[in-house]
Amino acid sequence: MSLQRFDPTHTLVLTTSGDATAEATVTAAAVEAVLDNADAVTLHLDPGALTSDHPELAEQLRAATEQVDDGVLRAPVDRVHDPLADLLDLTDAHRFVTLERLDASRDGRQLLHYVPDHTTFEADATAAEGVVDAVSRAVADQPAGLLPTAVLADWDADGTRYELAPPSLCVDGGTCFGLGALDRIAFDDGNHTIRLTWATGDGLLATAGALLGPNRPGRFKFDSPNRYAAVTDAFETVADALEVEVEKTERR
Repeated sequence: MSLQRFDPTHTLVLTTSGDATAEATVTAAAVEAVLDNADAVTLHLDPGALTSDHPELAEQLRAATEQVDDGVLRAPVDRVHDPLADLLDLTDAHRFVTLERLDASRDGRQLLHYVPDHTTFEADATAAEGVVDAVSRAVADQPAGLLPTAVLADWDADGTRYELAPPSLCVDGGTCFGLGALDRIAFDDGNHTIRLTWATGDGLLATAGALLGPNRPGRFKFDSPNRYAAVTDAFETVADALEVEVEKTERR
């Protein structure tokens, strides 16, 4: 079965700070919400890789799916639902290494593209009515938020081009910073300035990344009141979805 071209409208942004258990809980809830609106799934997965640690789950996945290519399995949602839910609940490496990718569809239209290792979760609201609302409800009390995949705002500051396009804030069309690490946004209406504070995360890898990686954008000064207002609206959309702390300094 060939699927129509996938054109995602929304992306899930996690604010779990690398917590594997929290990440598994959030993504399992989001995928479950999509599966309630889907009729088929395609898994890029080798069940044999699960055998040593999860032999029963490996056998259940083999029994519930049809192999359509090397490492590619397909099944109706109702047949694979239970073992797939168990797979998504795993917090060990199998959840994001053994499961390379999951695509869900309905009536031949792709609803979901999920790549655990990259925490990529993209959904198409036009492929099934209500699917985005279902995902939003599923993660409402979780450290995550659903945002449009569109460019929410773009602007130039100090010779640098910025693009706020969930799930990232990108600089000069190259380096991108995940919005899930945003900790605080301060808006100064009088000076047309936006300041960002980023969470650094925990552990040695997070510390090394902060020291050795590119600097995350921290301050934007706008000459145009209209451009400041447009970018402010875009960041407020992100803050609302991800429950980021906001500070507002009104014009005097």
